[in-house]
Amino acid sequence: MSKTNNLTDFLTDVADAIRTKKGTTEPINPQDFSDEITNLPSGGGGGNEVQSVLPKFSKFTNNWTSKTWSGLTTPTKGFIWTDGDNIYHSNYSSYNYHHYVLNKSTSTWESKIWNGVVGFTGENIWTDGENIYSSYNSFQYVLDKSTSTWSTKTWFDLISFQGSSVWTDGDNIYYSMGSDQYVLDKATSTWNAKTWTGLTNFSGSSIWTDGENIYYSLLSNQYVLNKATSTWSKKTWTGLTSLTGENIWTDGTNIYYSQGNNSNQYVLDKATSTWNAKTWSGVTGFTGLYIWTDGENIYYSTGSAQYVLDKVTHSLPNTKCNPVLK
Repeated sequence: MSKTNNLTDFLTDVADAIRTKKGTTEPINPQDFSDEITNLPSGGGGGNEVQSVLPKFSKFTNNWTSKTWSGLTTPTKGFIWTDGDNIYHSNYSSYNYHHYVLNKSTSTWESKIWNGVVGFTGENIWTDGENIYSSYNSFQYVLDKSTSTWSTKTWFDLISFQGSSVWTDGDNIYYSMGSDQYVLDKATSTWNAKTWTGLTNFSGSSIWTDGENIYYSLLSNQYVLNKATSTWSKKTWTGLTSLTGENIWTDGTNIYYSQGNNSNQYVLDKATSTWNAKTWSGVTGFTGLYIWTDGENIYYSTGSAQYVLDKVTHSLPNTKCNPVLK
């Protein structure tokens, strides 16, 4: 069914998705959705499997609204990171450190105390999908989330590197900085030399994904990765041909490119590889490098410029008819 902003269609879509998962055809009462979804088999998909039955609507408008924070009033995207549960802001310079954890319900950045190590910044935090690491040159640490403790981490073959240049293709973890190219063997904590074809000298900070393919974008150097052959091939874009991966971001539905002023705002048409001009309101000249999400909202944060992207609101009728969806 086409996804429309209509309550009946929405509920029918949910019911159809549940029935597809269960392999049944029986009618489902909307008040039973919660139990029905909770009882769906995981299928080995972990916690994300159940979420896949929900219809996907575009949740955001084109308007940015000023955002007010408490505790820390001027967070900056480069220092923001997550352990998968909480959002943190970590800034360390000249032996001064400032660590915060975000209380999402009150928009308050509260002081955070770490154990073991305090001298790290959010831009060098990364994950292998299981553990959280802080990597800055020879300073290598792993986080014990349950105790908020950072301990020294020992790597093999590559022992000095920066987390800002670590990236993933969805299957493997790589480190890319110039001619230093490595792939991580998680089981042994060993970084093995990685050989690429087509593109051999590049930085992981310019890697991005549209959800299907992996790209490298740095000005006129545009490549797409063939994961099966580890080959980077030239990529041709239309509309915008010179772009940088660090300024590409997503609202969960579309891919955008934002670099500084009104004339450098684009949205990607994936089917045609075309970047079309995009118009925003509220704030119009901004850079994708400073956009981040807390898993629910999308923010633009750098210095005194603090904004949140407005969500689409769906008005649901106050009905007591409690229909059965067939």
